[in-house]
Amino acid sequence: MGWAVIAAGLAMLLLATRIGPRGARGLTQGAAVLLAAVGGLLLLRRPGSPLHLPGYGPRQWRQP
Repeated sequence: MGWAVIAAGLAMLLLATRIGPRGARGLTQGAAVLLAAVGGLLLLRRPGSPLHLPGYGPRQWRQP
């Protein structure tokens, strides 16, 4: 699902260039960047990912 959200964000970013220099272009580009960032965060939460967000998974126990 993360890859689909990233792809949708990038597609939205590319289509925003066709809007022209109006106020809606900046709003659309901002929403596209946020959508791609959310997709990246979703990919970092996957269990098979080598990178994880802090606090993901079971708590690591270390002897003092």
